[in-house]
Amino acid sequence: MNLTDLRDELTTHADDLGTATDLRAGVAAKVTQTKRRRAVAVGAGATLAVAALAVGVVTSLGRPTPTVPAGTPSSTAPMIGADGMPYRAVPDAAGDVVKDGLRYRSRVGGDTLAVGFIGDRGQGQFSMAWEPTTTHVSVGAECYLPGLTDAEAAKYVVTMSLAGAEGFLGSSCSAGRPAERDLPAGGAVPGDPGKGWSELAVGKAASLRVQLVDAKTDKPVSVAGAQLTGAVYEQGELQPVEDAAGSTVAALPTVVEHQGYRYRVAGVATGPLASGTLPELGVPTSVYAGVAVPDGPFLVSWGSAGRNLSGTLASGDHQGLRLEGLKDTEARGYGSWGVVPVPAGSTRSMRLVAEGPRPDHGTAFIVVYTPTP
Repeated sequence: MNLTDLRDELTTHADDLGTATDLRAGVAAKVTQTKRRRAVAVGAGATLAVAALAVGVVTSLGRPTPTVPAGTPSSTAPMIGADGMPYRAVPDAAGDVVKDGLRYRSRVGGDTLAVGFIGDRGQGQFSMAWEPTTTHVSVGAECYLPGLTDAEAAKYVVTMSLAGAEGFLGSSCSAGRPAERDLPAGGAVPGDPGKGWSELAVGKAASLRVQLVDAKTDKPVSVAGAQLTGAVYEQGELQPVEDAAGSTVAALPTVVEHQGYRYRVAGVATGPLASGTLPELGVPTSVYAGVAVPDGPFLVSWGSAGRNLSGTLASGDHQGLRLEGLKDTEARGYGSWGVVPVPAGSTRSMRLVAEGPRPDHGTAFIVVYTPTP
């Protein structure tokens, strides 16, 4: 089997997958910020507001517009997205929540939909109830305001509140309708890294309320044509990132998805931010059906994490991390991380480099994901 045939075979047997949209975190409590690269936005960028709740942000990837695959229309070669990565559409599956041209997928990467709801147009609030099988969840809500401008939509926020708990999670509303059918699979991960959401209990019914409110007053409002959605995803296996003392400072999904394909953790490198050599990592050769794929596509999650790490240096300092080895990677501030898709044929060796002064605590990391059949 040659490399081309192998890639075609991998495409044929790939599991169904989807994508999640961007959430850019604003900190009001213990919130981990994650930066993402997106080629196509679902709507206006969202902002998280958190009170009395420890929250992390799930790493996600956008879905670039696909290009026509090489070969004849009947070719089994994978379509290639604008980012150079394999792309495929994901058909409907049992357990999907589908309504009004929108969909919450029942399974995204290693995560499973616990409860999801797509409201009617003009419906300003709703509640979602479920019985948790784990306290490790990702939650998110969306708000679409057709007929309004971006500036007008920014006056409104959709909030999520857990019954019986203080605090709320909010994201800004988007003008118009989403450009894609699939809705974001969660977005914020409540709780300290790797410990789960302390307000949940396995086997005990839980309820989340989703509501449209005025961004300034936090009071409920009604907007004609507004459409709210919300979902809770129970997380699959997690890859802990630990500091020198053995404490978990970040918990990344073991399996992630990008444009209809699954990728699994294949390598992890960590190191202290304060001093010494920062992490370096080579990408292992992917193996499928016993055949090596030495230069296949992969994903890399990189950055740094640590309690109260953001803003540890003077605001005027040029500071952060840069990943060498990849083309056109942007620098990231301390305390942030995200996933980068890397097309086939790219470099297989990477290392982190500090720009400016380094903080006195925190952990830097590189996590590589390779395709999984």
